[in-house]
Amino acid sequence: MAEYSQTHVVPTEGLPAWAGPDGSAAPAANLDPGLDVMLIELRADWAHVRCSNGWEAWVDGRRLVVLAPAPTAPTPAPPPPVAAAPPPQGAPPPQATPPPQAAPPRSAPQPQPGPPSAVWGAPAAAAPPPGVPRPTAGFQIGAGPIVALVGGLLYFVAGWLSWLHFEFRGTGSITQSFSAYDIPAHFLLDSRSDSGGLSLGIVILFFGLACLAAAVLSATNRRLGLLSVIAGAEALLVVVLFLVQTRYIIDALGPSFESGYFSVLRFGVYIALLGAIGSIVGGILTLVQKRS
Repeated sequence: MAEYSQTHVVPTEGLPAWAGPDGSAAPAANLDPGLDVMLIELRADWAHVRCSNGWEAWVDGRRLVVLAPAPTAPTPAPPPPVAAAPPPQGAPPPQATPPPQAAPPRSAPQPQPGPPSAVWGAPAAAAPPPGVPRPTAGFQIGAGPIVALVGGLLYFVAGWLSWLHFEFRGTGSITQSFSAYDIPAHFLLDSRSDSGGLSLGIVILFFGLACLAAAVLSATNRRLGLLSVIAGAEALLVVVLFLVQTRYIIDALGPSFESGYFSVLRFGVYIALLGAIGSIVGGILTLVQKRS
């Protein structure tokens, strides 16, 4: 590594720094105003610089301020040569000066954890090179994350609401409603099985939390909106399987069951369906929205 020599200074408004000449990535740091750096390489509008502690980064080369050379003092004239005095009689001959010993090799500098006086993750006021998005704060709430958050909340709450309502009429009238926690989870695959086990409400609770977590993560990075799409699609699959199995069980009851298909379904199913669709739509909006 070449010895450090200051060549430029960070401008007064500071300067964002990247790990490489790739504007699609988020800046690694923000260099403080007035920080001295050494220019290593220029690549189009990008400048590869090194700080005094050996930390290297890529910045907008157009924003760097060239360091003005320091004034040099006039070189004094050398003194006139002095004739060497002859050695006295009987004096021993001069001894040859031993050659200087080679200096021990310098050890490689230890890697520094970061640039000196740099504010990590701080937004920069300097204009980035063309095609590079301006760095912004890490957490931004937009329309996409809000829609996905509302969808996840609806799906989460739907588990405690009524999903099915049966009314049997004969010598007497029997009415019974079921929430997702009263329905076994295996109902999604086999509506005729009588075995117990995990309730459907736990499945709804899990995917509701997954949709909420995905919505929060998508607010920190719009590319993570894909998580909301995936979580919403899986939550929607659960509701679709429930609707299909409900259709099967009504057909199995035959003519003795007078209620229609939609009269059996209750608003818990519709709220869960709306929540899953909201999570998917919110994830898509997050992926396509532009950061300011």
